[in-house]
Amino acid sequence: MARIIGDYIGTTFDDFIILPGMTTGEHLPGKVSTEIELAGVKLGRPYLPAAMRSVVGNDMALAAGKARMMPVAPRGLPAEEEADIVRYVKEREVKVGETESATDPMYLLDTETLGDALEKARESGHSNMPVQSRIGDFQGMFTYDPTEHDRMDSATPITDVMRPFRNKSGQIAMDFCSHSMPDSEIRDYMKDKEYRMVPVLDDSYRLRRLVFMQHHEAYKVGAAIDTFPGWERRAEALVKAGADMIFTDTADAHSTFALDLVKKFKKMFPEGPPICAGNIVTPEAFKDFYDAGADVEKLGMGPGSICTTNDVFGVGAPPFWSLIEIAHKRDELARNGRFVPIIADGGLERPADINVVMTHADAVMLGRMVAGFHESAGELFRDREGRKWKEYYGEASQRAYQATGNMHRYNVGGESIRTFQGVQGRVPYVGWLKPGIEKYTQVLKEAMSHAGCKDLGEFREKAVLLRLSERAKRITLPHGIDVIGD
Repeated sequence: MARIIGDYIGTTFDDFIILPGMTTGEHLPGKVSTEIELAGVKLGRPYLPAAMRSVVGNDMALAAGKARMMPVAPRGLPAEEEADIVRYVKEREVKVGETESATDPMYLLDTETLGDALEKARESGHSNMPVQSRIGDFQGMFTYDPTEHDRMDSATPITDVMRPFRNKSGQIAMDFCSHSMPDSEIRDYMKDKEYRMVPVLDDSYRLRRLVFMQHHEAYKVGAAIDTFPGWERRAEALVKAGADMIFTDTADAHSTFALDLVKKFKKMFPEGPPICAGNIVTPEAFKDFYDAGADVEKLGMGPGSICTTNDVFGVGAPPFWSLIEIAHKRDELARNGRFVPIIADGGLERPADINVVMTHADAVMLGRMVAGFHESAGELFRDREGRKWKEYYGEASQRAYQATGNMHRYNVGGESIRTFQGVQGRVPYVGWLKPGIEKYTQVLKEAMSHAGCKDLGEFREKAVLLRLSERAKRITLPHGIDVIGD
């Protein structure tokens, strides 16, 4: 397990910094892998958009699934509406080796600039945009890479950063498919070339469509249930809809009722999806759910940005202390038999916090950090100054209660706790999910590269974390100047 230098009692994520390790050619960011596997569910990124009504609806579920994450449909919705989110993703799934077409893609004119391209990418969420002349001749392809293009001069002509269709001698320099080719032939061609995307042109070299091939498993979607009596009917509907994992969505899962639920679920669905038990904050709770047969466990009680459980009740645990203690128990039990992954939920404020968390966790659940994206389920609105915001509220807030009339996420043995433990607020609108998540992923890859780790398993084994003093924490940020740009 990752090594800790310093005391971690009562700590959170930004109390630590990751020490650099030896970086070699195999640790370059472009070679680093963020793929994970949670109880047989393979994901390309270790991020799970949270089971919150202001986060996951149809749009977020599909966008996150396509981006090789696993969104979790919220149990605060009526059971059929929650199952509809699962079906919405599964009905649109493109399996490995299959193709899909974009017949009217966002495009750029060859007279436009990189700044124009960035604006369109952020407005549309598309990263692959064909470039064409004013009369429609295909000129090339621009593929948006936020880690590269966001740092460049926005006045750069798009023709300087696109992949040109013709070279300087006028010869065709890019592979393409003819519109007369049947889909099966295009698919075979892409498989042979190992292409992710190919333009399809007519006889006059004008774009007809873009064809994309799915090279990795994607379109995973989880779904949450509570422990309130009658949970079985919701679970059956979600399993039937095709949920890849079922999550018990309980503020404090360490109870006989939640343990009995896990045992009953395993008997009800012996061949069904894995079950993630949560939330927990102690190694003792982890061990109890491990013994009950949980496939994955989720930790966190109180640190979420819209959660007031710690403040209202004085109950919970500091998130990094909880993560380290539970990670120790996970690894101890894994040496004796079964490995049960852990998901850290709550307390994340910035991408650097994700990096620190991933030195111990197997995945992270994200609420506020994805709530500002275009696809999130919260309402989009503007303030008086014209700035865009997205609504964001906790599942134990008065806003959530007004929507459902129950507090089933917060119950013990069928009796709902009646005290609100969350707030309603807003977060800045930050554009579309895909480029934003790519930035999170690139930051994680670069941190792993600095640590000398080529994948997340090695990151958990080799990373070294150093406890920061309050003064040391302050100087990790810009200081002593008036910041006017980055």
